[in-house]
Amino acid sequence: MITDDNPFDDMPEDSGAFGGAAPPPRPPKHQEEEYVPPARPPKPEATTTTTSSVTIDMAEYERRLADLEARERAVEERERKVAHDQSQVDQKMQQAAQAMQNSKPAPNWPPCFPKKVVYQNFSEEIPAVVRLRVRMAYIRFLVFLVILLYNLVCAIACLACGAEAIGDIILACIYLPFLTGLAFFVYRRLYKAAKSGNSLSYFLFFIGFTVEILIGIAAVVGVPKSGLMGIGWTIKAFGKDGDKNVGCMCLINAILWGINVGFMIYLWIHIRVNFQQAGGIKAMRKQALEKATFGAVKAAKEHPDAAKKVGQAAVDYARENPDVVRDVATAAYSAQQE
Repeated sequence: MITDDNPFDDMPEDSGAFGGAAPPPRPPKHQEEEYVPPARPPKPEATTTTTSSVTIDMAEYERRLADLEARERAVEERERKVAHDQSQVDQKMQQAAQAMQNSKPAPNWPPCFPKKVVYQNFSEEIPAVVRLRVRMAYIRFLVFLVILLYNLVCAIACLACGAEAIGDIILACIYLPFLTGLAFFVYRRLYKAAKSGNSLSYFLFFIGFTVEILIGIAAVVGVPKSGLMGIGWTIKAFGKDGDKNVGCMCLINAILWGINVGFMIYLWIHIRVNFQQAGGIKAMRKQALEKATFGAVKAAKEHPDAAKKVGQAAVDYARENPDVVRDVATAAYSAQQE
């Protein structure tokens, strides 16, 4: 049965909640310690960038992209300019070549043929210093043609008098166009050399001219069955079974060949002076090297695959034979310094 009795009614009023003991006095308010919450561990740094950093990175990216595009445009513009300049250079070279062809005088030699081959004008193209010798070489060339024709006539005369000269006639017929072409080539080398003062052209002239001198000496000797009716055929014609008239013809032929050889030796000695004035052997080597280099570059441009193979073969050879390459380079350098 529930009653209204309070079990705490019998306790004295001043006992409080701690029985008879009074509660401890509280310290003054200014002496109370402030509550300090426990320290929290620091938060880990965020791996994601902030909005400001993202904005900065995008701006840097756009700046670099714009710079790269500007460089690409500059390179393209430079390539277009180079291509345009190259096309202009090629066009000017073509125009210059065409102008040279148009300005080149029409051929006027040989005068007796309807179809002209080359152009020559001693007074306009040849310097006065060498003009006389070039004229003399031209006259010698014309006389040489007459001697070749007379040599063929002598061969026919020997065959007509009963001698075995069929082989000489055949050879004399072969000599006529062959030696004529050789003499014309030699004369034109001298003409071009005197016109330009080119040492390489002078050198080629001397090579051909020396060959002509040797042929002339063989013609003076005139060994039978050689096609050259000289002293040998003269002796045979003046023999017991020969014809003195044919012998006189062969003797005249030998004398003509001898005069031709003597005149060529005279020209060889005096034209050598002009060769020395043009630079001599040193200038000839330099011009030959330049011409060979130009020819090699031109061939490499026209045939790049072949040039690549040749270059690779040269590199392989240089690697396998370094001593030979070093000796050749040393010799080339020494020749250039001379």
